Amino acid sequence: MRIVGIAGSLLPGAYVWRLLEAAARELPATVDFEIWSGLEQVPPFEDGELPRPVSDLWHRLSAADGVLIAAPAHSTLPAQLGHTLDWVASARGGAVLVGKPVGVVTACPRAHEAMWTQIQLGRALGAAGAVVHGAELLISPSGPPPEPFDTEGRLTDRDHRERLRRMLDEVCSQARSASRPSLSGSPG
Repeated sequence: MRIVGIAGSLLPGAYVWRLLEAAARELPATVDFEIWSGLEQVPPFEDGELPRPVSDLWHRLSAADGVLIAAPAHSTLPAQLGHTLDWVASARGGAVLVGKPVGVVTACPRAHEAMWTQIQLGRALGAAGAVVHGAELLISPSGPPPEPFDTEGRLTDRDHRERLRRMLDEVCSQARSASRPSLSGSPG
């Protein structure tokens, strides 16, 4: 099984990148997890020639069984993540997310921030035909101790790890179900 991760931040080392890395540690060993790093190169959606970074993303998403997006919690989506979702949801996108499980994880110090981000991502991904699974984690990337991540890159809060695992289990379970051949119509 293959899952593509997308970090909704352009800052290297941002907590959403660390959150994707923490999620990778919670996935079953049988999952091939890759973090796509082309977000900063995606232009706003427009008609015309397909930009190379968008073509690369479509290729990766088409080959994936599922997707995991870690997004910073804001009242609006970061512009580059919005551009990426516009391209993926477009008719030119070839329906790369239709029926595909997409996990969305947001982390922030206040619940209402995570809620707004989850709603916006859910709308954009729903427009692309994805089946969205979400996990809101109330952690502060720059808050007081305890540090949200341990030295191995795992989430330190047991409840957060469990919520993340449950969401990842849902994504993996749906991806496995979708990849099994249908038995209906086969001779009995």
